[in-house]
Amino acid sequence: MARSVLACLASVLLAACAHTPSAKPARPAPPPRDGKVSYEVIPAGGAGEYHMEEGQSSFGAQAITNDPPAYPSSLIATNLPPIVVRAKVIVDGNGKVSDVRDLDTAAVDASHKAFFAATHDAAMRWTYTPMTIVQEHEDARGNFSETRSTAPFSLDYAFRFELKDGKPVVSATQ
Repeated sequence: MARSVLACLASVLLAACAHTPSAKPARPAPPPRDGKVSYEVIPAGGAGEYHMEEGQSSFGAQAITNDPPAYPSSLIATNLPPIVVRAKVIVDGNGKVSDVRDLDTAAVDASHKAFFAATHDAAMRWTYTPMTIVQEHEDARGNFSETRSTAPFSLDYAFRFELKDGKPVVSATQ
């Protein structure tokens, strides 16, 4: 009986520890620098989240390097209004960005393509800690063990490109 209660309590505690990667960057965006833009993680909807199986927990999936993209210098003179580019950053099991996808595929104008190219170039240099999945196991005697594996993951970002008085600046988006 006590072993059953202990196993149930352990399952509840493990389930409470299970989480998806944080919906915020591991560190805030760097302070304003000439020619840089701001960005933030877009929280995933229910369908976009990794769902833990019973007995699983995860850790990692935190940014190590994630400098924002530069405002395309060829577009500064055009004095465009602020533009937000949404992108999905896909990270492999080793924490290296393997792909960056444009979430605004309906926007096909030349300026959007230039902003997305800047986003793509910057994000491809980013690195993360690998997302590690821990699977807890209990044998017939009630002994617990665990296995660990890394898994790919993705995060959606919104990059805000803006000019103020003709100069690229950093500003937050919501």
